[in-house]
Amino acid sequence: MKRILFSILLAISPLLLNAQSYLGVSTSNYAGIMGVQLQPASFVDGRFVFDLNIAGMNFNTYQNFAYFDAKGMRAAQGNGGYWWKKSFGDTALYNSWASPDSTFMDRFLIRKYNKDSKGILGLYSNTQVDLLNFNFHITPKIAIGFLVRGRSITNVDNMDPKLAVLAENGLDYSLLWNQKLNEELVNMNHLTWTEYGFNYGQVVMDDKEHFLKVGGTLKLLSGNAAAYFYTNNFEYNLKNADTSFLLKGNFNYGYSQNVDDIISNNNQDYFTRASRWGVGVDLGAVYEWREGYEDYQYDMDGKSGIWAQHKNKYKLRVGASLLDIGGMRFTKGGLSRNFEVNSQNPFDLNTFESANSINDFDQVIDSLINAPGQTWISSQDTASTFLMQTPSAFSLQFDYHIWKGFYVNATSMLNLIGKKTDTKVKVPNQISITPSFDIAGFGLHLPFSYNKYAGLKTGIATRLGPLTVGVTDYRALFARGKVRGVELFAGLRLPILYSEIKDDDKDKVSNKVDECKETPGVWAFKGCPDTDGDGIKDSEDDCVLEPGLAEFKGCPDRDGDKIIDKLDNCPDLAGLAEFKGCPDRDGDKVIDTKDQCPDIPGVLYLDGCPDRDNDSITDLEDLCPDNYGPKENKGCPDTDSDGLYDYIDDCPKIAGPIENHGCPWPDTDGDGLLDKNDGCPLLAGPVENGGCPYKDSDKDGLLDKDDDCPNTPGPKSNKGCPVIEKEVIEVLKTAFNNLEFEVAKDVILGGSFASLDELAAVLKKKSTWKLEISGHTDNAGDDASNMTLSKKRAEAVKAYLVSREIEASRFIVNYFGETKPIADNATSEGRAKNRRVEMKIVFE
Repeated sequence: MKRILFSILLAISPLLLNAQSYLGVSTSNYAGIMGVQLQPASFVDGRFVFDLNIAGMNFNTYQNFAYFDAKGMRAAQGNGGYWWKKSFGDTALYNSWASPDSTFMDRFLIRKYNKDSKGILGLYSNTQVDLLNFNFHITPKIAIGFLVRGRSITNVDNMDPKLAVLAENGLDYSLLWNQKLNEELVNMNHLTWTEYGFNYGQVVMDDKEHFLKVGGTLKLLSGNAAAYFYTNNFEYNLKNADTSFLLKGNFNYGYSQNVDDIISNNNQDYFTRASRWGVGVDLGAVYEWREGYEDYQYDMDGKSGIWAQHKNKYKLRVGASLLDIGGMRFTKGGLSRNFEVNSQNPFDLNTFESANSINDFDQVIDSLINAPGQTWISSQDTASTFLMQTPSAFSLQFDYHIWKGFYVNATSMLNLIGKKTDTKVKVPNQISITPSFDIAGFGLHLPFSYNKYAGLKTGIATRLGPLTVGVTDYRALFARGKVRGVELFAGLRLPILYSEIKDDDKDKVSNKVDECKETPGVWAFKGCPDTDGDGIKDSEDDCVLEPGLAEFKGCPDRDGDKIIDKLDNCPDLAGLAEFKGCPDRDGDKVIDTKDQCPDIPGVLYLDGCPDRDNDSITDLEDLCPDNYGPKENKGCPDTDSDGLYDYIDDCPKIAGPIENHGCPWPDTDGDGLLDKNDGCPLLAGPVENGGCPYKDSDKDGLLDKDDDCPNTPGPKSNKGCPVIEKEVIEVLKTAFNNLEFEVAKDVILGGSFASLDELAAVLKKKSTWKLEISGHTDNAGDDASNMTLSKKRAEAVKAYLVSREIEASRFIVNYFGETKPIADNATSEGRAKNRRVEMKIVFE
């Protein structure tokens, strides 16, 4: 065993751990519990209500120092079939390569290294067993799970190809003698442990198009066995196969205490906990871009915007996870040791020839450390325990939904443990790309993966209902090309998937709560119909096709009069029961639809219109609604039958000419001349003087007969009348021009008030002046009506000015109807001019 320092490094075939268990399947939308170990947030909002992994196993072994020439093996067999089948089926052939002196290894196991090779060789192996792992949803946005998993990883790393050449040749390789060689950070590690985990996942953002969920797995770690061997600054120079010139470096090795009993066959159970309880954690987050998210939402059972849990909704999914953060502390076995060597003199490697066991090897080390003038030095690490780190890694996952069930995934794995950590197991960096056909009951996945040890691999994995099987390198399955290892995995699950909510009648009420499954209905009535949408289900609705009220068993009452429409003769107008729902707003016992005056109480014989004077003419058409009169006089009386209605007849009981307002002509001054022929009807005068006296009453120098204003002094130039200022004339003109009435009425419009107010102001200043107001109309209508309207309008002007504090005695009101036109009534312009109220300042 003189070469044990070198040959121990090749005691185990260099194998490579595949960096990701269940490669290809773990990123599937239907990975379920199998996906949680890569992405702790993968299960929540997934396609499973519940997923139980009854049993699962992932075994992988790859190596980067050689490859098996499967193609050459098949050629040697005459290409008669797959060599696996033919080799194991042919006893003679099997014995030819299985016998001790077989040349099989030389012919078909092709080494990838030699003394001039660059890079490093490594050993990684992994076995994982999953037992009764399960996850389930508490709500669609929260999921939990529990897992029990056995794992075992072995690493050998950073081995120089030169050291492999020497070990393979028992150091008897002269081309590598007499030169200084360096084996920096050569290490071997092994860890077997059991994990008991609790997984929790939750949706933290649901913004329809943008979605985020997070998850974590807290793990209780139970170590079953561990071992490590680590070198630092290892340098050597061989003189020959038995002697070294230089042997230098730091060496640490150790193992868990229970390994002593396992090695000695002391009935130690390999699966008994040999460490203190450790804690581990996995953390992850997943973002989804849900383009066209509306296609994955529906309304059901009174809720809107519900996600279809049975459908994959994303266009792009991105995940990130931190995995296997943690470790376990073991008690060191009795032969664990840290020591330093610095031998720069010839050293006999045959010193180790007698070491036939680890115990013998340890005794040799002790003798060298304790020898006089020793160059082997024990280190100062006296700890009785060591912490074994689990294979911490960081992973990114990208998944793109191509079309329907077709997806492509890219996943990377990055080791987070440094080279100088001596007690650890780890994973290599790796990237994989996996196109998939992925639907609920079936999945086909073709993972392409690469790392620097295994190179490029192409695998195949499938899901067939509850069964999952796969390999990561088809060459090992089909005996093709250069086989560098094998990985296979299988799992048996009991999944319960989310299913589409059943709604046979498509009324957005699920079958499980729908009380009328075959007839579309509404949620308010548990799926039973409400055809008219009035909140009363059809089975209780007397008017199924018309929205109505509960108090009327679903029948409508549009006008709200408490009489349902089908019994209401006026369904759109609130009315009374005595009129079968028709209204009588004015309460005159004539329904509004037959009432010509629905807002004014009237009489039945005039279709509901009023007749205050009972002359059988409606008040609206009666010029004298409060005085009984015949129809030919439009309801107005003419007591003296002189052709003038009493209302405009100054002498209603004595007949008189119209031009004297129905009164006989008087002789007011008693001078023998009727007023109509008397030039001075108020002053007695001789006939020859036209009934006027020869006098100057106002003492203004003009005889009354020549004085237009005999009682008011004025200049001769103005015929004895006071001169009216231009400003006053303008006020009169403005008042005349601006005076307007409502059509066919005596109501003055508001636009006339300002100019009338100015006129009132003038009259207040000129307290002796009087105003003559004359009303006129056009010839539209009959004479009597026009005469009445002209009087009412003239009196309306007087009434307005009286309201402005002008004495009523200062007004002279005249009305002429249509008798004094100033323009042609044949035109609209002429008639407009004839409709007027003239105002004139007069003096006594």
